[in-house]
Amino acid sequence: MKKIFICSRYAGDVTRNVTVAERLCRKAVERGFSPFAPHLLFTRFLDDEKASEREIGISCGLIFMKSCDEVWAYIGDGVSSGMRREMDHALNLGKTVIEIEEF
Repeated sequence: MKKIFICSRYAGDVTRNVTVAERLCRKAVERGFSPFAPHLLFTRFLDDEKASEREIGISCGLIFMKSCDEVWAYIGDGVSSGMRREMDHALNLGKTVIEIEEF
């Protein structure tokens, strides 16, 4: 089963952004893939508004990215600094980054 790293905005309109990430995860599952959305996981127990905890969450996600087959980046609402970091990391790892502008 292909492993998909989900990259999308979190901060800002958190309710909307969580919905977007959940929809991306569902789309991956519907295609027979296994999604991983670190911003849906790590924000459950880390405070994204505290810089040190946000950094831990992003760093943990980047570790898991190594085991993913490709990265899906939702860019329809723009690319945040965290997303840019993830996308750059993916390219440095030689991962395919699929940019999604709309569903």
